[in-house]
Amino acid sequence: MFLFAHSHKPVRPRTGLRKMRILMSNEPRSYRESIASVLRDLRPNAEVKIVEQEELERWILRFAPDLAICNQATYAVRSRVPVWVELYPEGRAVSTISIKGRRERSDGIDLSRLLEIVDFAEVVADARE
Repeated sequence: MFLFAHSHKPVRPRTGLRKMRILMSNEPRSYRESIASVLRDLRPNAEVKIVEQEELERWILRFAPDLAICNQATYAVRSRVPVWVELYPEGRAVSTISIKGRRERSDGIDLSRLLEIVDFAEVVADARE
């Protein structure tokens, strides 16, 4: 069961005071950079930061992301980031999506699904402001 409904709504202007923040540390690096580039193009109202996995916890404290996309959800990710995606941990074709503590496992995430998660994270971020 999905935590949120699938939708393909157009991007709407942010109602909050700051851009939504997305922190990415998934591997391989080329995959992370490609996803970040697409997110920057398709969701210009989001600030996307890419970091290495070993820098993830430090950047969570510094950047305060609304969404984290990583291969391994650390304690800091699970406790401080309202929406996160554990994307293909250890190279397995499975992912975990967490929205405000509720988790869903998925056999894979394509770009349209990832964009839906980004859009939902924006709604969560707006509600927090």
